[in-house]
Amino acid sequence: MADNDANLLSTHFFDSAAEATEAVRAADLLGLGVALSNRLVPDTDSDDDGSFVEEWVVDVFASVPEAEADSEAEVA
Repeated sequence: MADNDANLLSTHFFDSAAEATEAVRAADLLGLGVALSNRLVPDTDSDDDGSFVEEWVVDVFASVPEAEADSEAEVA
């Protein structure tokens, strides 16, 4: 993804998939590229030290990012 870092406009973090989806749709309407991912992060609102919550990450690019080639994939 290092090649796409120059095109990165912003990174947004969302608590729900619905909010992340809305951001992806908005970027698409504007003709921007996006990369969507999710991850588990420690729950800062919980008293339980071992709890995690899902966080959705939307990276917005000036253009559509190129897909990374799978080194194990072979073309027939």
